[in-house]
Amino acid sequence: MLLILFILLCQIFVSQAAILNCDFETDCNDFYLSGYWAKTDGFNPQPVDHDHTLNIKAGHYVYYNAGPGQRGFWIETKTWLQPSTDRPLCFRMWYYSSQIKLLFSVQTAQGEGEELIRTLASVLDKNASTVDWTLIDVKLPNEKIKIYVVTYVSQKYLAFDDISVDYCDGQLPPPPKVLYTCDFESSCSNDFVTLPAYQYKWLISSAREAHQMESSAPTVDYTFGNSSGHYAFVPVSNIVDKGKVGYMHLEKQFQVTSEESYCLNFQYYAYPRSSNSFLRIYSWASDESKAIGFLWPEDKSGHHITSGRW
Repeated sequence: MLLILFILLCQIFVSQAAILNCDFETDCNDFYLSGYWAKTDGFNPQPVDHDHTLNIKAGHYVYYNAGPGQRGFWIETKTWLQPSTDRPLCFRMWYYSSQIKLLFSVQTAQGEGEELIRTLASVLDKNASTVDWTLIDVKLPNEKIKIYVVTYVSQKYLAFDDISVDYCDGQLPPPPKVLYTCDFESSCSNDFVTLPAYQYKWLISSAREAHQMESSAPTVDYTFGNSSGHYAFVPVSNIVDKGKVGYMHLEKQFQVTSEESYCLNFQYYAYPRSSNSFLRIYSWASDESKAIGFLWPEDKSGHHITSGRW
């Protein structure tokens, strides 16, 4: 009896060892559910009289639960998924629908303001011969992303169960194409210059040296997490003139076509905590227009500067 119990427990623990998982038999801590939805079991058979996890009436699942004049239900990961270095990741979910067309899509979001949205899979119709739970299995890009499941239905009878992210079989997706990277630990630091016509000047130095100049500057860098690592910063303890700025210019050109999209990734640390800081990032076209573009933050992103940490 002890041997059988041990085997059963092992099987249960292994089956729940996904990176992210919600089976709705316990609290769902890995995904947000928003909009019009409800949790039920097979004893209230709308739309289906059994769950997928346990395949019994007592098992639980969630379903789209919109009333008259109401519409909308989506699911999202609570945390960002980081790129995997050795194995591909897959998003898996079981769904049941009595509706035939326009069900839902699986999307990814990138960027701090989640500006870049991509649709990885769309379930627009249902196999009329299917009368049970159906699996959707989507391989994820090897990038930092959030996952969204967005419903399109305007009526009830769309249910979800066993939502997970885990390693999947197959080759690792190709790494993202990197146009440029700099951690200020090598000669790439020479690519950055502070523009001379402005009151505040950018410097590149070790965290130890920066902290000696600015007592509230970070004591460690982001790359190595120690005082020997380097970063770019602006000395602000001696206020030159209120409201004035300092610009740091990257002396590199990038060719981006209309068929490509890229994300800008960087780490910042705002100091001192008691001061109002702001950061803006612009692009400068190298063609005849010399147009200035506003890259970050987006006007509608609602972003605010976080101080005191990377």
